[in-house]
Amino acid sequence: MSESVATTEYRITSEAKLRSVITRTLEKVGVSKPDAETVADVLVAADLRGIESHGSARLETYYVNRIRKGSLQPNAVPQVVRETDTTLLLDAGNGLGHPAGKRAMEVVIEKARKHGSAFGAVRNSNHFGIAGYYAMMALPHDMIGIASTNSVRYGAPTFGRDIMLGTNPWAYAIPAANEPAFVLDFATTTVPRGKLEVYKRKEKALLPGWAIDKDGHPTTDPDAAMAGALLPLGGFGTDLGGHKGYGLGLLVDIMCGVLSGGMFGNDLPLPGQEKQGAIGHFFGAFRVDGFRDAAAFKADMDRELRAFKDSAKAPGEPRVYVAGEIEHEKTLKHRAEGVPIHVKVWTALEKLTAELGIPFGL
Repeated sequence: MSESVATTEYRITSEAKLRSVITRTLEKVGVSKPDAETVADVLVAADLRGIESHGSARLETYYVNRIRKGSLQPNAVPQVVRETDTTLLLDAGNGLGHPAGKRAMEVVIEKARKHGSAFGAVRNSNHFGIAGYYAMMALPHDMIGIASTNSVRYGAPTFGRDIMLGTNPWAYAIPAANEPAFVLDFATTTVPRGKLEVYKRKEKALLPGWAIDKDGHPTTDPDAAMAGALLPLGGFGTDLGGHKGYGLGLLVDIMCGVLSGGMFGNDLPLPGQEKQGAIGHFFGAFRVDGFRDAAAFKADMDRELRAFKDSAKAPGEPRVYVAGEIEHEKTLKHRAEGVPIHVKVWTALEKLTAELGIPFGL
């Protein structure tokens, strides 16, 4: 698409233009070009996949502003803390999470290529975008990828109202032959914190069961929810499995914080607090051919995924999807027709680039 196109709520731009704006903006505040390009790649991947809560909307508040305040180091170089044939621990030096995460996953994949499987962790890091980006790095190598991160605390534990856990996502990416890869990327809270921001931006009420207010009462008001806490995946209590979401979120905090020797639990910041290098990440990869022939596995994955997609639909529903399919189709659509950026995000990007003296170019 050669020109940007206005819609009611969104403006449309090309993937290349969006990547360029993000890269140039980060370079202007002191990020090296390779690292800026990595951050841009992760953020654009989120916008392409329709995960707008983790895309270009994050650029100013999560990265540029923190660099300007001196609370995030723009050119930190991750350092190896401990390493074996099949494990890696990096210290990100309070740098951007994206370059540290990508480097860790690259090393994990290389170790898995040699030894069958490998795992890595990163401490002293920051927000790294969508977890699925790193898990999907394993796919071209006929590997299964795993990625996770803890975060600023946003969620309450089951039967609690104190803010104790982040949105703490897990991501798994599994290759197939002709079907799109199975990519499961999910927050362990009912929704990610960014979704509250999206609903606030769109002036929409939240769905019941997403959050509680500061006194522990259920709320559908985005402002009250952001002053309160997200609920674990499954919602309040145990009747709908909220304790399972709570357990998964705590597992993330253990793997990303306790295992890495980084921050966890009450050490992690609350919303609005600044703690340098508070975030930790966890990665894994293993070769499919360590278990069976990779081509035969991927052919069976096609059969597995199609069986679910071809199964009977609920009344009124057009399709049955498998994990990652909707995001894959959105990526194809947005690459062909342009990437939608909410008008409020568009305006904020335009203002930011003007402040930095950068041609907008979207």
